[in-house]
Amino acid sequence: MLIKSINLDRARLMDFYQVMSLIAGFLKEEKTDALQLTAAEKEFLTAFERLDASLKQALKTGYTDAVVTADDDRDSILTGFLGTLRSTVRFPDQAIADAAIQLLVITDKYGSGVARLPQREETAAITNMVADLRSAENAPRLQTTNLTAWVDKLNEANLAFDALYSHRTEKEAEFIGGLTRTERANMQTAFEKLVQAIESYAFINGEAAYKPLAEKINTEVANVQTSAKARTTLAANAKKKTE
Repeated sequence: MLIKSINLDRARLMDFYQVMSLIAGFLKEEKTDALQLTAAEKEFLTAFERLDASLKQALKTGYTDAVVTADDDRDSILTGFLGTLRSTVRFPDQAIADAAIQLLVITDKYGSGVARLPQREETAAITNMVADLRSAENAPRLQTTNLTAWVDKLNEANLAFDALYSHRTEKEAEFIGGLTRTERANMQTAFEKLVQAIESYAFINGEAAYKPLAEKINTEVANVQTSAKARTTLAANAKKKTE
């Protein structure tokens, strides 16, 4: 099987939507006629357009504005931190410059487009980056370069965004339950039909041509499943603490 899983039942609505949006983008990049996926693509994109329309209607709740502002705030801090770090590499004190160079190795592994990632992916990237920068090895380098406060502020902004994002998701889920439930179900059905088409034609024509698309789908589905599992674990641990 090229597609490892299609189970998105535990995904929050916004996460589910984001995965479908990414897959829609993947399909538009593929030569679906050559892959014999034109019919499945059309049904998928039609279902996505309907889901998108219902979600846009739901987003009129007003919770989105606060999330956009929080996202802009953390992007500003991230950009400021990275710019200051790159400037510190040229600091005249060699010890400080060397420490900055080592920190830059850490931030560079996340790429230059973290602030342009989808919101959920940006949250994860910044969380991991902060953890790396605060490690026992790198914390002294932050102190040497006087960048500890930047990382603290970045972490605060990231946590604030995540809290708002989760709150918005929960509130919107309450508001739009009936509005999007049907379209989400239709979207899931279209997704399953797309996967079935990929598997069927890959069996007939060979897997090579279908593998790149399948791997992209696997990555996005796995990301959402991991997030859902992490939330479940955190909720279970929090419940144990209160018992």
